[in-house]
Amino acid sequence: MNRNAVSPHRPAGAAAVVAIAAGLVLAGCGGSSSSGSAAGSNAASSSPTASHGSGSGGSTSAVTTASVPFPVGVGDTWKYKTTYGKTVNRMTAVTPVSGGQQVTMRSAITSLGTTTHDTAYYVVHSDGSISLPFSQFDTSSSGASVKLISGNIFWPPADQISSGQAYHDVLKIEFSEDGVEQKVTAHVTVRGGGTQSVTVPAGTYNADVVDMTMSETIEGITVSSVVKTWLAPGVGPVQSEVILHEGGSTHIAAEDQLISFTAG
Repeated sequence: MNRNAVSPHRPAGAAAVVAIAAGLVLAGCGGSSSSGSAAGSNAASSSPTASHGSGSGGSTSAVTTASVPFPVGVGDTWKYKTTYGKTVNRMTAVTPVSGGQQVTMRSAITSLGTTTHDTAYYVVHSDGSISLPFSQFDTSSSGASVKLISGNIFWPPADQISSGQAYHDVLKIEFSEDGVEQKVTAHVTVRGGGTQSVTVPAGTYNADVVDMTMSETIEGITVSSVVKTWLAPGVGPVQSEVILHEGGSTHIAAEDQLISFTAG
């Protein structure tokens, strides 16, 4: 997914864009470099550790396929048609860590004729929940410096998604833009949205829907967004959308549709 499509137009978006970027990685849209004034989510140069999420911690354990909402295997490759071009995501490493497995995803993002490469890391915990270390996201190209004070971005395990039970978290975020420092509270909710039939270039799937909703208010302006993902059994994300609600208007900012999936 091209993060430039969700570029903020005011400081409030500079905080939310990190949560949006994390939601896109969880949705299988891979990483993306940013350009111009858009806020991006470049991966950190060092691999993060599994220090967040609801995993059991303190022990290394395998993650069962049934508990995870998408395949986790070295060589698994997804090709997507995107709003601005195409994205190819490939899992390059699955490494045991305390409480689960750390997954490395390498992405080739072609947008408006230019191809960039990026890497994202996330942790699949032993109960099937998935979290992203916040340190890998960088909004420096937006002109705003963003720091997470507390909170976590995470998907619950597959059984919780199927039940429709909501997961809530609160992100305390500090950012500085043009020399002005502000603190923002962003509310994140992840909830299963039932099952839908969806048709994409790769075919027609009976898919589970996951909605990650993010909202914040700053300077009296409320900005909210939804990363909606359709997950097919044994395939993972087959379609995703970024829906923005801002200034009384709602629109789909970007969309990905699966072209093909190849197991590693």
